[in-house]
Amino acid sequence: MKVMMKDQFANYVVQKVLETCDDQQREAILTRIKAHLNTLKKYTYGKHIVARVEKLVAAGEKRLGLQPSRVLPED
Repeated sequence: MKVMMKDQFANYVVQKVLETCDDQQREAILTRIKAHLNTLKKYTYGKHIVARVEKLVAAGEKRLGLQPSRVLPED
């Protein structure tokens, strides 16, 4: 999956999976992706995944009525 997230075309597959899976599956995938977010920021296509993860986290927090948090640590 790490390779897919950096690939020109495969990153869209990962994004689609995140968009279409159920909440439990999404949480499992996001947990694994979050460990690689800082590395993904360095790749053109990895940035698409970072943006999608941040969007999903923000949407989940909004749905739960939580205060927005930072997905990535400050550099």
